[in-house]
Amino acid sequence: MVIIKWTNKYSNETGYVASLSTKNECFVNTFEQEEAKRYSEKSVAGIMKKLEAYHETENNDFEVITA
Repeated sequence: MVIIKWTNKYSNETGYVASLSTKNECFVNTFEQEEAKRYSEKSVAGIMKKLEAYHETENNDFEVITA
């Protein structure tokens, strides 16, 4: 299982993806690694594509971390 860490490109603030909101087309943030959503290695590529489609990659860098 993996989690997704984000870093804001401008403020260098960091956190983790707690979930995705398809309704609002964004990710829900958490600052606690324990609260981050765990994804399978197979599904994380699709999640990363959604983050890009939601334009979240414009302001944030995302990193996949083994949980």
